[in-house]
Amino acid sequence: MKSVDGGYVPYTKEPYGVSVIVYAKNDAEHLGVYLPQILTQNYPNFEVIVVNDGSTDETRDIVTRLESEYDNLYQTYIPDEARSLSRKKLALTVGIKASKYDIVILTNANCSPAGKNWLSYMMRNFVEGVDIVAGYAYMDGAGQKKRRYVAYDRLMFVLRYVSYILLRKTYMAEGYNLAYRKYLFFKNKGFSRHLNLHYGDDDLFINEVATSDNTRVELSPESWMVVHYENNFKAWQELKLRYDFTSGYLNSNSKIMFGLERLTVYLFYVSVIVLFVYGFYCNLFFSGIALLLWLLRFIVQVIVYRRTAKRLSSNRLFFLLPIFDFMQTFVNVYYKIVGAYSRNKNFTWKTR
Repeated sequence: MKSVDGGYVPYTKEPYGVSVIVYAKNDAEHLGVYLPQILTQNYPNFEVIVVNDGSTDETRDIVTRLESEYDNLYQTYIPDEARSLSRKKLALTVGIKASKYDIVILTNANCSPAGKNWLSYMMRNFVEGVDIVAGYAYMDGAGQKKRRYVAYDRLMFVLRYVSYILLRKTYMAEGYNLAYRKYLFFKNKGFSRHLNLHYGDDDLFINEVATSDNTRVELSPESWMVVHYENNFKAWQELKLRYDFTSGYLNSNSKIMFGLERLTVYLFYVSVIVLFVYGFYCNLFFSGIALLLWLLRFIVQVIVYRRTAKRLSSNRLFFLLPIFDFMQTFVNVYYKIVGAYSRNKNFTWKTR
């Protein structure tokens, strides 16, 4: 983002008011632990609105108790009769309409900020001209250690959309840790273009409203959100299917680029294997060239991936990297097939 004189505008020191919208559905246990961490942020001007999506557990009681302790906490509800709409989109819309500040930050009840300055780091990006700030969120470490491929796939997924934000070609963001200006939401009629879909409250909306100049990403460690699931592998599967479904509605050249990237990976492996086999039978020099090419690519992979994993607190891999790299396309194809047989459940209603 540039100032009037053409210089880069790093951050603002203005403590703009912000409304934190927390989506909750049967999240009493999470709210009891993680909501106080949001309510006690080192930020002078914020409110927290918990939107209760028809919870049948003690969610309401937990929030009511916390309301008596924190003056800036409020709660609202989704009517039970709202069955033919995307309930999460309706919940977020209700929360945004109820908010009193011009900037909202969206998150879920199973998310906890990495530090007391989460809000400060996210809000510092709202200089003139910036309407969207995408934060980073990752699944808690226990699940990453047990499911190394989950950690690898999630990191590659995040790396792709974050890279495009940094390149000023934003095509999506995730709703675990996402901030934007209210006027942007209402100017574009909220989620109205995709009300027939259960999903897309984060990626599809940002895909519609992001420009080359109005979006930033915040990656400082204290700005992170940690996402807690009882079963990280199952959660990853659901996310995989959800984002695979909504990706078909994204308007972006990124899909072509990612497809080409996967194609070049397989062309590389096929070429190396063919060259190695040819050299083994005809001239070992060519086998050596094949091994050297593979080794160079492996070294580059290790450097890039491990630096990124260290920066974003993910599982650092080594010898598993080429295996995961090779199998990723097969995994993606598998989930595309699974998703194709369950597409109907992603619609609130079908359009022609």
